[in-house]
Amino acid sequence: MIGGLIEIMLPDPGDSTEIEVISVSVAPGDTVTAGTPLMEVATDKANADVEAPADGVIESVGVAEGDIIEPDKVLAILRTSR
Repeated sequence: MIGGLIEIMLPDPGDSTEIEVISVSVAPGDTVTAGTPLMEVATDKANADVEAPADGVIESVGVAEGDIIEPDKVLAILRTSR
């Protein structure tokens, strides 16, 4: 975390190198609480929800539904009150 901003990254996808964004449930300006599902991603093995790691406001979203992303891609940025 840097200055109240958290970069939300993809959870470790294991051996999968091709990850598809199935859905995005938030937009910049949305208020979320820790554990709120932000988006759903799919690998060749399973689907997974990406959840907010803390309470805050979505600053930006770096992916869209249908995107194929790399494992180290920043999915969104969350601004916390801390």
